[in-house]
Amino acid sequence: MALATARLIHPCLVVSKNPRTPSLLLPTHKPLTTALLTLSSPSQHSSLHSVDVSKEDKPLDTPPPPETTTEQEGAAAPLQDEFALDEGPKLDPRRFEEQFAVLNTGVYECRSCGYLYDQAKGDPSYPVPPGLPFAKLPDDWLCPTCGAAQSFFDSKSVEIAGFAQNQQFGLGGNSLTGGQKTLLIYGSLLVGFAFFLSGYFLQ
Repeated sequence: MALATARLIHPCLVVSKNPRTPSLLLPTHKPLTTALLTLSSPSQHSSLHSVDVSKEDKPLDTPPPPETTTEQEGAAAPLQDEFALDEGPKLDPRRFEEQFAVLNTGVYECRSCGYLYDQAKGDPSYPVPPGLPFAKLPDDWLCPTCGAAQSFFDSKSVEIAGFAQNQQFGLGGNSLTGGQKTLLIYGSLLVGFAFFLSGYFLQ
């Protein structure tokens, strides 16, 4: 009888002596709902942090190239028209007036042999009369010494240290050459110094 009752008692109904420690025979399986939640949570977490690669792999639209050539051609066109209308750079007319005067001495020197043709004397061997300018010599006239052509002759003109438009001013001082002005300046200084020393000799 006692054995029959012991067999009829379920193991779950056995009360352990230590109530704090759970029985080893109790089932430890989690409920079905919690298992489903744990299985579905990683997929939701991965779906939140996933990136749609198909959208990023699309090639970006390349912008059209800037129209620089057409703008440069349009800007260069009016400049070319302005240069075409102007024959050359415009110079100030006062530039031509600010030039040193050149005194023509009428003497031309041959670069080949150093022969001097004097306009006042002419060339008796040709014959060339006195007073005939070098520009009006006959075309067949050659250097009487070496036979050089007229293109080998250089003018022995003198450059005056003064502007051409100022030649009528300055009491004739503007018509002097550089050497003449230098001689006049230093000569006047020497004369003044001589007068200064003469005062000591008078005492």
